Amino acid sequence: MAQTVLTFITRIKPDRRARLEELLTEVRENLDANPYVPFASLTRVHFASFVIIDNEEYGPYLIFENNFDDALDTYLDELLEHAGRGLHEIYTCCLEYAAESFEPSRLKAFLKARVVRPSAYHIGNVGRSAKRIKQECALRERIEDSLDELIKSGKGKDAPASLRRYIQNFVKTDSSLAWAIDKIGARQTFAERIVPRLKIYLFFIVVIILSPVLALPFIIWLINLRRLEKKDRVFSRPLDTSHIEQLNAQEDRVVQNHLASITIVKQGWFRRFTLRTVLWVANLLARTSTKGELRGIRSIHFAHWSLIDNGRRLLFLSNYDGSWMSYLDDFIDKAASGLTGIWSNTDGFPETRFLILDGARNEAGFKAYSRYSQTPALVWYSAYPDLTVQNIDNDSLIREDLFTTLNDDATRNWLRRF
Repeated sequence: MAQTVLTFITRIKPDRRARLEELLTEVRENLDANPYVPFASLTRVHFASFVIIDNEEYGPYLIFENNFDDALDTYLDELLEHAGRGLHEIYTCCLEYAAESFEPSRLKAFLKARVVRPSAYHIGNVGRSAKRIKQECALRERIEDSLDELIKSGKGKDAPASLRRYIQNFVKTDSSLAWAIDKIGARQTFAERIVPRLKIYLFFIVVIILSPVLALPFIIWLINLRRLEKKDRVFSRPLDTSHIEQLNAQEDRVVQNHLASITIVKQGWFRRFTLRTVLWVANLLARTSTKGELRGIRSIHFAHWSLIDNGRRLLFLSNYDGSWMSYLDDFIDKAASGLTGIWSNTDGFPETRFLILDGARNEAGFKAYSRYSQTPALVWYSAYPDLTVQNIDNDSLIREDLFTTLNDDATRNWLRRF
């Protein structure tokens, strides 16, 4: 199952800003069945958000984040079928959308022309559609309910193999779970698993082969980088307490949270080239992180970095498990070098050496920088708000091994998943 990560980015008409916020407030107050974008009707979407980002130089932007199944055209057809008229109302508040009435083909072309694909992205539960994730959650819950009844009847102390047969028979005899009996395909195709790894091997082979040629340019790059790093200004502004309160009010309502951040890329072609290169390498490595974690971080559902405004600004969007504090702590403890390699190319980041040293390891400075650059979402939707990345993987393993042949140890381990 292919999953797609992208955003639609548009500039807002200043005189329509208030109306846009009114529309998005209506969407937020009834995410599933509002008259504009009824998210519950969209079977392919995993996460979505509407964020307004302000800047004196660039003006207000509307960021429409979408993490979904299948190709863009397939998704847009479903999106316009269920939310076309509502999106028409929303985008009449944006520049360059001049349609007086809703025309699906015209709105589709408008959106496709404003697609921003990520420079680097990560998907926590690779190869699971939104429909499959919800189905497998329901399967586990139905089995757990049945096991509870079995325990109440005094028959829940059977041998592991007997309990497994009981579960298999329960699923086979429940017509609503007939889909769970069907053979399930691999999460990824052979090519999807192998090609990213081959690309990494090829990349390192090329670097090794060309190292004699690249040595001098690399030394020159490193010297110039260090010269610029010594001149960098770090974030030192006092945080706006009202901004922090607004962010806090949106967080920790369910087991998941959302983060939207936009930062200014440091001036000059050198920094932009460096950032693009780091993001390219990060994306290459992320394509092999297919087991529910990224550099040891096991809480990210979807995350992506996009360069916008001709590379002058960096947009980061993430849907993750746990609190903002624990999320940042994970980044600092497990992926500080990668974070520093990316964000040290943006204004105000904590003092950094040689692209990846220090930086995010300055915990207080990094968290202040992160909070300052963060923008609250006016609308945030999750198709499965009560599930963590690890919950989803656990549910998939239950379903994938439901009718396979397991030895005694594997059977015990499988039963522990309930």
